[in-house]
Amino acid sequence: MKSKILARDYKEELANIAEQKRFKQSAGNLLLSMFYKTEDSFTNYQIVKREVPNRDDFLKSIVDNVRKYCDNIEIAEPHTELAKELKENKCKIVSENSRKGKTVISFPNEKNLLYAISKASLPEMDETLSTTEKAILTAIWIGKCISVSEVIRDFNGWSWSILPKEIESTECNIIYELLTILYGYKFINNIDSNNLKTLRKNMPDELWDQLEKVATQFYLAYDKNENEQVLKMLAAYKTKLNKMKNQETYIEEIGKEKKKKLTEIRKIDEIISNPRELRNQYLAYNSKLKNEDKIFSVSHYEDLLRKRRDEAVEKIANFNKMLNPNEFIKYREELRIKIKFFETKTDITNFQNQFLKCFKKKIEATNDRKGITDLIYEIRYLNFIPNCKMKLLEIQKMIIPKAIEARVLNPISNNDELDYRLLKGIFELQTVSLEGLYIKLSASNDGIIATIYDGDNVESEYIVKLPEGSDVQIRKTKKTRIFE
Repeated sequence: MKSKILARDYKEELANIAEQKRFKQSAGNLLLSMFYKTEDSFTNYQIVKREVPNRDDFLKSIVDNVRKYCDNIEIAEPHTELAKELKENKCKIVSENSRKGKTVISFPNEKNLLYAISKASLPEMDETLSTTEKAILTAIWIGKCISVSEVIRDFNGWSWSILPKEIESTECNIIYELLTILYGYKFINNIDSNNLKTLRKNMPDELWDQLEKVATQFYLAYDKNENEQVLKMLAAYKTKLNKMKNQETYIEEIGKEKKKKLTEIRKIDEIISNPRELRNQYLAYNSKLKNEDKIFSVSHYEDLLRKRRDEAVEKIANFNKMLNPNEFIKYREELRIKIKFFETKTDITNFQNQFLKCFKKKIEATNDRKGITDLIYEIRYLNFIPNCKMKLLEIQKMIIPKAIEARVLNPISNNDELDYRLLKGIFELQTVSLEGLYIKLSASNDGIIATIYDGDNVESEYIVKLPEGSDVQIRKTKKTRIFE
């Protein structure tokens, strides 16, 4: 009862927010319609996906996001200028520098609006991060928004049906869903620049390497500015690598650069040690700058010189390393690896394979009934993630005998292999709740006919061949429950 009261409060609160922020009537109506559909579909969404927030937290987050991050919501009706502006993006977030809030522009569709509201709540990217770190965060954040909108996109209150064309990025969706299954929604939903290192620490090297590759490939197509920076960086790497082909010439060039840096350090030392010269240099430097760029004081100019000196010292240290043959070879190989990382095309298959290795360990470590039930649902969900083409037979074979032993599933025969063949059909069904499924067996010249029912409705029927050379007893010949 408490949950229903809270949900009604959320609706009223959302309506008040729309009124206070003076959203247009079309935006307010779509906002409430979006919320109603979310409420209606959430229970099934939670049953199918397992790793999601509880209902009240989920609904509350929607209301909070509208309050905190949406200064305005505009609906782009078909054939309008606003609709032309959106083109194929379905939504757009406009942020004004002078204000914390954002304007959300969405097509008149509840799923698009929910996605846009979730996207408006994403944190600002820390520009000091590396390209790969930005890529991983972006992929997870977009994947989270896709997952939030899924409650409306693929659920309608009574059924579950995947709409792959409505998913903004299948790569981000796969990355988010697989990481959530391994590490839980609470951790993955709160990933940012502060705790990204924690994710790295908890993740096997092989999985992290593949995550970097697939996320970076997506990100460079997603962020054109970052792509330009990477292209410039690659050009610099290639230029340096080309010079390093002739080690003798490269060492000679390093020697010249080292002398320049030593001369620069000597001049800086002379300026800093002479207060009059320091002031003269400060005035001369400032005279060449615009007013808004001028340095405030001599002491600030001195700090600038000391920073340049430190950079020059660091450069000399790097030059000295390159004079060591072993360090030279090591650095040249590092350049080649960096270039290869950004230039080698990849797909998400390797990331999925590394995920499966981790998921098998999760199956092995899970022994409680709820945990095993969740694993069955997660394996079924993996089977329906668009473009997520994983070979799931091995993990299906692992979970079914474990589920029978834990009394989650009913045994159908006296043979583990046959039980797997008979029950594997549950992973192919988009029935929301698997616990309501029944199985009926009948004889066939080609083997055993397994018919799976949801209540009185036939959901699936397939022929199962008996394991060769086996003496198998079928324990269930009548329609019987699959789950205990």
